[in-house]
Amino acid sequence: MNALVVKTNKLEKDQLPAIAVEWNRLEKLSSKSFFTSWRWIGCWLKMINYKSNVITVFDKEELVGLAFFNQHKEQRTVYSTNQLWINRTGERTKDQIWSEYNDILCPRGREWAVRTAVLEHLTKKLPEMDEFVLGVSREEISETPCPSSLFPRTIWETESYSTQLTPEFYNLDNYLATLSKNTRHQIRRSLKLLQQRGVVSLKRANSLKEACSMLEHAGELHRQRWCGTKSGFNNPFFLEFHNELIKRNFYSGCIDIICLLVGEEPICYLYNFVHDDYVYFYLSGIKYERDNRIKPGLVAHAQAISMYAREERKTYDFMGGRGQYKASLCNHREHLVITSFQRKRPLLLLKHWVNEAKLYWSPSGTFLNERE
Repeated sequence: MNALVVKTNKLEKDQLPAIAVEWNRLEKLSSKSFFTSWRWIGCWLKMINYKSNVITVFDKEELVGLAFFNQHKEQRTVYSTNQLWINRTGERTKDQIWSEYNDILCPRGREWAVRTAVLEHLTKKLPEMDEFVLGVSREEISETPCPSSLFPRTIWETESYSTQLTPEFYNLDNYLATLSKNTRHQIRRSLKLLQQRGVVSLKRANSLKEACSMLEHAGELHRQRWCGTKSGFNNPFFLEFHNELIKRNFYSGCIDIICLLVGEEPICYLYNFVHDDYVYFYLSGIKYERDNRIKPGLVAHAQAISMYAREERKTYDFMGGRGQYKASLCNHREHLVITSFQRKRPLLLLKHWVNEAKLYWSPSGTFLNERE
């Protein structure tokens, strides 16, 4: 069996056209995550002014792997570590755009072999790096075989929720019938109370101008829910990235911004991505009601799921971040993690053992994703 050959180089802007062609070719063979699509990655590269490094993986003459990486010095309380992040920067403000299902782009079925080859190459080429960080990804990524000089450590984790759609869900009652009695009751009661004020409907952004306007209104509501740095809408980089993403991609059909209306009054916005018949719910902006019997978010998601089923989409993914409403509406769960492949250095090993002890005594400990 021929060994894979990995190369790393500083990204030069004149390389981008050729990289884009190869990226789009590999994308068709991959697991097809929106967050490793060129639509997302190309926009991200522009926003960081193309200051990154490119990884290429070859099987003989065939290119079978592509990714970008950035180096970041993480300051801890009593020490610092040199980190290398795959398809991210390691800087909180820039990574608040929060990509999920992140990985090295490669043909489906070759993920482990490509990751292993990349880790072996980076470990040898960059001895000054203490950590090689990959995520947010499915939990299986932490099981990737790595050089003996490294050990994998989960540095962030959460649950992910999704609903596998069926054609029957085009009828809202058919979808509601799959939910618990309590969830059905909450949605139907909310609908009934809202209908007393006017017709309840979903409105979709039909133009670039309308999409940008709806996202702005969603941001106003989002900031009311998440204060300070918890809301990406208070982060200029986050705002610029999503405005650029929408401008570049709205007319391709992958950007879907939806508003739940009662009469003419907007009460909930959903910002979604649609990619390969897969719908990613990215964030919402909700006008919360004084009457806690009214659940605009539940109603909006239920109606959106019914709409996407009618359009023959396959999955509605609530993505990472624990939430009771997600658990109530989903029919599938999985674990998502950020994995740091760390060198076996004394301080990092000590940190690992301390964290393992904390998890033993407090197994429910985790971080929350406030993107939504």
